[in-house]
Amino acid sequence: MTLKNKNRIFLFLFISSAVIFLFNTALLFIAAASKSIVPPTSPMRPFVLIPRGNLCAYNFNSSLAAILLFSLSAPALSIIIFKGFEKTSSLEILFFSGFIVSCITESARIFLPLFGFWKTNSLSLIYIGRIVAAGRFLAPMSLFFAAVFSSEEELQNAERNIFVLLASTCAFGFFYPMDTTITTSTCTVLWGFRKFFAAIRVFIVIVTVFSVLAEAYSKGIKEIYTKALGLGILSAGYGLLCNTDCWLEFIAAVALYIPGSMIYLKTIHYLENTWN
Repeated sequence: MTLKNKNRIFLFLFISSAVIFLFNTALLFIAAASKSIVPPTSPMRPFVLIPRGNLCAYNFNSSLAAILLFSLSAPALSIIIFKGFEKTSSLEILFFSGFIVSCITESARIFLPLFGFWKTNSLSLIYIGRIVAAGRFLAPMSLFFAAVFSSEEELQNAERNIFVLLASTCAFGFFYPMDTTITTSTCTVLWGFRKFFAAIRVFIVIVTVFSVLAEAYSKGIKEIYTKALGLGILSAGYGLLCNTDCWLEFIAAVALYIPGSMIYLKTIHYLENTWN
C-alpha cells in the first residue's frame, strides 16, 4: 500500500469518526432535553472492578461517558496518526486503523438508552450487538496483526492481511450468538458464551504482548520493550473502558487508555524514524 493511500485512510477515518462523534453528542443532548434517556432496568453487570463495597456502585452516566470517550478517541487518534505518521509507511500503524474502527463501533451502544430503544427487542438490537461484538474482536486482532505481520517481508502481503483481518471480524460479528432479552449495564445486549468471548480476547492480547517481547529480546532493542508496555497498558485501558459502569472504573480506564495509546504510538514513531 502506498503512503498516499495510507494517509487517505486515516484522513477518511478522522472525518467520518468526527461526524459520528458530533452526531452522537447532538443526539444525546436532544434526548436529554426531551427527557428521553431511559436507562436499562435492572441491567446485568458483566464485570465489577471491586465486587464488594460501594466503590464500584453502578452508575449509568459513567457508561455514557465511556461511550462518548470511545467516540471522541477515534477522531483524536486518527488525526494524531495522520499528522505524526504522514511520511511513514508503517504497517503497524496501518493495522492500528482497525483499532480505531473498533472505537467507532463502540459508539453504537449509545442508541440503546436513547428513547428507550432497549425496550424494543427488535432486530436493531441484534445489529447493534453484532456491531459491538465485531468491534471488540477487531481491537485485539488489529494489535495482534500489527505485532506479527508488520515486518518488511509482509509488505507485499499488506492488502491480503488487511482483508483477512476485516473478513474474519465481519464473520465473527455476523455469526456470533446474541441474547437480546438481557441488557447489560454497559448498554449492550448479552452475548452467548460470554466468558469464552472474554477469554479469547484476553488470550489474543497476551499472545500479542509476548510476541512483541520476543521481538525485543531477539533484536536487543529496549524501545521495543517500551512498546510492549504501552501495548499492555492500552489493552488494559481499552478493556476497562468497554466494561465501564461506575466512576471508579471510568477513572481507572482513562488513566490507562490515554497514556497507553501515547506510549504505544510514540514508540512506534521513534522506532520507524530510527530504522528509516
